[in-house]
Amino acid sequence: MSAAARTITFFHNPRCSTSRNALKMLQERSVSTPFTMDTVEYLKNPLTNDQVRDILTFLNYSENPAVLTEFLRKDAPKATTVEDVQAILAEDPALMQRPLVVDWAAKKAVIGRPADAVLEIVSDL
Repeated sequence: MSAAARTITFFHNPRCSTSRNALKMLQERSVSTPFTMDTVEYLKNPLTNDQVRDILTFLNYSENPAVLTEFLRKDAPKATTVEDVQAILAEDPALMQRPLVVDWAAKKAVIGRPADAVLEIVSDL
């Protein structure tokens, strides 16, 4: 009996070349690896505060507070708390670093900088 394919969520900006490249890599990997992918254009469908908190937890911000800054683009306001990140992204979702891929079931998230970093999320499937 085969295991069910895991679903990952890819937060994507189609205007970003790094995001497009990462999406292509994941699509190519999905041919040989058992996962399905939900692609979310986060500028049209911004992350909720709960999603932001969960993703930052998956990225282990409590042990590495630099994650709060890495989760946002370099030109974003400085964030020192999860609430700061939530407020910044509520005001302007474009300030999120992209691409971002999340495996909700495994409680893992990866920021795709460089683009091939997104493959870490499916490396153990």
